[in-house]
Amino acid sequence: MSERRSVVFGVDGPDDGGSALQWAVREAAAHRVPLRLVHTFRWATHVGRGTVFVDLPKRDEEHYRNLAEAILTEASDRVAEIDPTVELSTIAVDAEPVPALLDESIGALVVVVGGRHLTALGSGLLGSVSAAVAARASCPAVVVHDGAPRDATLPVVVGVDGTDASEALLDFGFGHASLHGAALHAVLCWRPDRLASIEPRSEHPTDERAKAWLAEALAGWQEKFPDVVVSSVVLDSHPTAGLVTASADAQLLVVGTHGRHALAGTLLGSVSQGVLHHATCPVVVVPTHAH
Repeated sequence: MSERRSVVFGVDGPDDGGSALQWAVREAAAHRVPLRLVHTFRWATHVGRGTVFVDLPKRDEEHYRNLAEAILTEASDRVAEIDPTVELSTIAVDAEPVPALLDESIGALVVVVGGRHLTALGSGLLGSVSAAVAARASCPAVVVHDGAPRDATLPVVVGVDGTDASEALLDFGFGHASLHGAALHAVLCWRPDRLASIEPRSEHPTDERAKAWLAEALAGWQEKFPDVVVSSVVLDSHPTAGLVTASADAQLLVVGTHGRHALAGTLLGSVSQGVLHHATCPVVVVPTHAH
C-alpha cells in the first residue's frame, strides 16, 4: 500500500466533474489516500493570445474567494457521488494556477489536471497550465482529457528511451499496473542509422542493442512484480507518433520529462508535449530531472 500522500486535483470550474475528476477519485480510492481539491481564483485578463494575471482589489477578494469555495463545494459533492468513501480536503488559493499546483505537488502522490480549456474565473488555458505542471511538478503529473477512457482491461503503456531515466517510468508503470490488475506494455521508439542500415550486413547491431537493452531493463521489474503480465516492442518510429499510436490501446501512457536520450535521438521534452496534446488516453509525466 502507498504512503498516505494525497492525490491532488486541480479544480477547473463549476462544471468540473468529468473524466479528470473521476480519474483522481478512483486513484485516491485505489491507493487508500486522501484526495485534495485545489482551486485558484486570482483574476486573469486575456491580451491577444496570452493571459495576464492581476491581483484582486481587496473589496473583490472576499467575493471571489466565496465563489471559489462554492466551486469546491460542488466538486466535493461530485466526489461523494463517485465514491463517498474517499477522504477529502479542499483549498481555495489566491494565486496563479501553475505555481499553486506546483507547490501542492511537493510531497503529493500524483497531481491530476484536465486537458481542456479552463472556463471559470479567467484562470487561463488549462492546456498551458497542464503542460507547465507536467513539466515542473515534483511528483508524477497526470493529464486527463475530457472523454479519455479508463478501460481497466487495457494495458499501461510505458514509453522508455534507453537511458537510466527509464527506471523512474518503469517504477511508476509497474506499480500502477500491479495496483490496478493491468498488463504493462513497454515501447521503445527509435530511428536506426539509415546509412548503417544499407551496408551489406546480415543484422544491424544497433537494432539488437536496443532489443537487448529493453529486455534487460524489464527483467528486474518483472521479478519485482510477478503479477504483472509484460509485453514489449522496439518500434522504428518517431517517439511521438509511436506513443500516440500506442495510446489508442492503453488505459494510461507513461512518459518522462528529461532531455535528449541515447537511443531515440530526440528530445523527450518535446515528445511528452506531443503526446499530451494527441494521446487518446490519460498521460502521466513522471519527473526524471533534477528539481
